[in-house]
Amino acid sequence: MKRLKLTAIAGMLALASSAASAADLQRVRGTIESSDGSSVVVKTADGKSETIAISGAKFAWVVKSSLDEIKDGVFIGTATKGDNPPTALEVVLFPESMRGTAEGHYPWDEIVDTTAGGTKTKSSMTNGTVKSSNSAAPKTKSSMTNGTVKSSAGEGGEKTLTVTYDKDGSKTIAVPAKAPIVAFEPADNSIVKPGSKIFVVAAKDGSKLEGKLVGVGKDGLTPPM
Repeated sequence: MKRLKLTAIAGMLALASSAASAADLQRVRGTIESSDGSSVVVKTADGKSETIAISGAKFAWVVKSSLDEIKDGVFIGTATKGDNPPTALEVVLFPESMRGTAEGHYPWDEIVDTTAGGTKTKSSMTNGTVKSSNSAAPKTKSSMTNGTVKSSAGEGGEKTLTVTYDKDGSKTIAVPAKAPIVAFEPADNSIVKPGSKIFVVAAKDGSKLEGKLVGVGKDGLTPPM
């Protein structure tokens, strides 16, 4: 049963990672106002209420993890800002069964930069395998990287990761100590409760939104992706 759930989550995350390049998909972030099991009403940061059908969605808890869990060989996803080198805005750890999910580097959207005052910043996504580097890296603009990690410690608790993907592609990414580190846990629609923070990848059909991926923060956590 656990293997089946992880396979479902792998498919869901592949969908989420490709959302940036799919014209009919969009990401919704906010707080759950209400849910009847088949749909959820989300209050977004700009004060709007979005109603999203979720009867066919996949669900996952978003749980706290730590910088120490980013070890050699771990497959990760990370949204980053800047280019010289990219600096992590957040890192998501994937189960081993999800290794290779949506591997590559591609545009993401604006997300909150909790490492520098909480303002929104442009980002990218990279999925790949990480090999460590010892050099500390400066901070700047945003991207997402998913991959397998080899880590090293830098100044002030920072880690610098070299994420490899698509056979020959790679990115060296600085992960500051303040960057949120989370992991995914398989779940079902019972996690959709009013007051919880939510992240949804949804398909738009006219004025209707159909949820494909639903990530809910556990124990009050706000999904950082």
